[in-house]
Amino acid sequence: MEETIELRELIEIVWKGKAIIALCTIVCMLLAGVASWFVLEEKYESKAVVQVAGAVQDTGIMANYVSTEFTPTIYAQRIQNKQIMQQALQDAGIKIKYNEKNLVTTTDADPTKNIVELKYTSNSAKEAQQQLQILMDAAKQKMNESVQQTLQQLESTYKIEAESLTKEINSNIEQYNQIIRENNLPKILILQTIINSEIVLNISEEQAATLSNVNGDLQNQLLQLQVQIQTKSEEYHNILTNYQSIKTELDSFKPDPFIRIIAEPSLAEGVSSPNKLLNLAIGLVVGVMLGLGIVFFREYWKKSAI
Repeated sequence: MEETIELRELIEIVWKGKAIIALCTIVCMLLAGVASWFVLEEKYESKAVVQVAGAVQDTGIMANYVSTEFTPTIYAQRIQNKQIMQQALQDAGIKIKYNEKNLVTTTDADPTKNIVELKYTSNSAKEAQQQLQILMDAAKQKMNESVQQTLQQLESTYKIEAESLTKEINSNIEQYNQIIRENNLPKILILQTIINSEIVLNISEEQAATLSNVNGDLQNQLLQLQVQIQTKSEEYHNILTNYQSIKTELDSFKPDPFIRIIAEPSLAEGVSSPNKLLNLAIGLVVGVMLGLGIVFFREYWKKSAI
């Protein structure tokens, strides 16, 4: 027949071991209190809210580059970059080692809000507030530098393309002019090609005779060169327009419209950790559980020895 333990028996076992349970509880709570008040370092938390939106205004040709860089996800990655943030603290004269665990970033799930919540802990309320502001400024500066670098590369690309097109256009014009001179054609045709329009010509009988003797191959060659010159000229105009636009926007670009501070870094009113009351409560629970375990194990040991 299986043995059963009645509630009265359980209560009696606990009552007999009440001293052990009380002792374990007091010891665990004492250890929790000592750790909370004298061992664990006090931390203070500063909070801030940032809105990051790259599409808040039309930025012309650079719109795609801005909207790609200025996103909540990219901002969170930038501000959690250990190397960049460590350098930012050093530049500000703060001689502490940056710990990415001290910074918690939370991105709002709603893509229309573009909100990033920041929580940063440090050894004092003022330090937490100051250091969080430094990290936020560093992240914004890094994003600004990234866009600036992209625009500079784009500006350089447009400049190289414009120079290359200039050489091609000059080469085509030179070929065209050479054909005009070698075949004694009216030189006014050169002007007609440059200004891309038809001109009524007053030519001599000799030039008229020369024009009448122009064969199909020569005419096709001239037409091909004209089309190439016109096409390359239009392409050059577009690239030059883009180059000037990028150059203007590069000089005036600022990250402020795309990163808005909704809530400035706060100054903590009290300690965020350790939670002393919570630690004492944990010590209480652990102490009671430990005491009960010892009491029941002792009772089992006694009965198993009989």
